[in-house]
Amino acid sequence: MKRITLFLCSIILLPIGLLSQSDIWPVHAVTNSGKKFPINVYLADGTAVPVFAIYAEGNDHFMDVKGVHNGDKISIKLIESNDVLVPVKGITQNGEILKVKAVGPGGRILDVKGVSRDGNTLNLAAIGQDGRNILIKAISADGVERPVKGVKFVGQNVELTFGDINVIGHVKALPIIEVGNIDSKWNVCAYTDTQDSLKLVAINKKGKEYQIKAHMEGQYPYLMNVKGEARINLHIKLVKEGNGLILTGIDEYGRLYDVKAISENGDTYVVHGGETTGNVTPVYVVGPDGKTFPVKAVSSKGHVFDVKGLKVKEGEVEGVISGLNNWIRYYSHVKAIAPAQ
Repeated sequence: MKRITLFLCSIILLPIGLLSQSDIWPVHAVTNSGKKFPINVYLADGTAVPVFAIYAEGNDHFMDVKGVHNGDKISIKLIESNDVLVPVKGITQNGEILKVKAVGPGGRILDVKGVSRDGNTLNLAAIGQDGRNILIKAISADGVERPVKGVKFVGQNVELTFGDINVIGHVKALPIIEVGNIDSKWNVCAYTDTQDSLKLVAINKKGKEYQIKAHMEGQYPYLMNVKGEARINLHIKLVKEGNGLILTGIDEYGRLYDVKAISENGDTYVVHGGETTGNVTPVYVVGPDGKTFPVKAVSSKGHVFDVKGLKVKEGEVEGVISGLNNWIRYYSHVKAIAPAQ
């Protein structure tokens, strides 16, 4: 078996044994007619381990998808290969690569693959006997459904490399909202109790302001990049500052930008991260009188999505942006995602 060294150092591991039944959403391939086929990860001896998404209050925008056997967690990832369709595999805490399959009609075993890409997400499906794609979903005990997607954070094909294994996507359950035909760039702002808009901008050392927008990279707004509107890449990240998290702009040269929320009368307010739950960190504007207001992305037709910090690695460093003379370490990516309610 192939091994991935130091895998535990880079993947978030949640305390599965502490979760109740309502916190576990079984993962199925679901046909258009509503038939459900379970998804399992298979150990080397053929033991089938159910795959599920993990629900937690505050973490339900970006749910981990895992298998668990005898208390050991098995992460689910998309792995680079020479196949036309991208293999979906399980990875144990010891670095074993395991098969992930759906159990179809009559017990027939069906491959689970990444079948297409839309922006920052990859569509996952079980491949039916007739070659049709059966989409993958996590389903709660109350019947709430979330699509299970491959998720990418970097522009390159490979997200993570461990030994000779290349991971090209993380597997998560995400909420979705149909938005129709809209502009690809969404405003990023917060609203006060009186519905006054506080728009977010990145400000360079000379005081020039760059409006911050959420970008719909594909046809659907599953996971939108949040960045400054500049001629060069202006990333927006959460970074550690003392004991807290501050929303910060970082350009491709490693230069830092203050991120502020600006009211209609020109007052400016700081933007920071709240308490992290699992993979998700809320992002707030600290407004008048110290009151906090959540940051949102708003479409041209009035759809309101949440702006959150998202992590796939444990620890305080999610990634690094290399500038000309320095390396900027950041705590989490910042994305706009559909509200979980």
